[in-house]
Amino acid sequence: MGELSGKTAVVSGGSGGIGFAICTKFAQNGAKVIILDYNKETLDEMLPKLVAPEGQKHEGHFYDVTKNDRPPVDFSKVDILLNGAGIGNGGFLEGMETSLIERIIATNLTGVIKLTKYAMEAWFEREDSRTKAQGNGVVINISSILGLRAVTPALTVYSASKGGIIMFTKALAIEGGAHAIRANAICPGYVRTAMTEFMELPEPSPFQEKDDNGDVDKESIAGAAYYFATNLQVSGAILSVDKAMAAL
Repeated sequence: MGELSGKTAVVSGGSGGIGFAICTKFAQNGAKVIILDYNKETLDEMLPKLVAPEGQKHEGHFYDVTKNDRPPVDFSKVDILLNGAGIGNGGFLEGMETSLIERIIATNLTGVIKLTKYAMEAWFEREDSRTKAQGNGVVINISSILGLRAVTPALTVYSASKGGIIMFTKALAIEGGAHAIRANAICPGYVRTAMTEFMELPEPSPFQEKDDNGDVDKESIAGAAYYFATNLQVSGAILSVDKAMAAL
């Protein structure tokens, strides 16, 4: 039994590197996890690896956040929405196809807003049945250090999408506060995943050891997500997990 026992968490992009680390952390602490992911092969591979308490079964659904279809989820039974789906395509703006620009924004920002809308609709309706001590739901958004700092010239659109998540999170915390709904965001530094392989690692933080390659481990991001999922006093927070890169 853990602090998330009896809770249900929906995680978009949950079969990827950071997403699956978060799913694992939630599951280890008792939550039922519902993964939404557009990569069905990876979803089918990773879902069985999640620890499930006796009598509990996690779920996985193919879902593309860029589409207008609603996910096959009853959000009235969901306590945590973690928006982790994203793409990291880069390129200089003048040479990018407009279709790629639209895809980056649709995945990284519009998809976050739409999934959150679906959750909020259900959470507003159930508000009277939840006590303030329980909370009425929490939205946790995965942004990036690139939403805070212009680290590289070749990720302009990606940076814009992640910066949008930060302001969306702050505004959402204000909108949801009166209904006991919290919203927070995590800004990871460089995490080595399939999505970030093409990215050039930013300059090292002056606070890291000389033999440190600058990577942030996925488990640290998962720990931040767990903190936001369990601390009812925290809303509107933007947490950098980046070895002080955002402080430069």
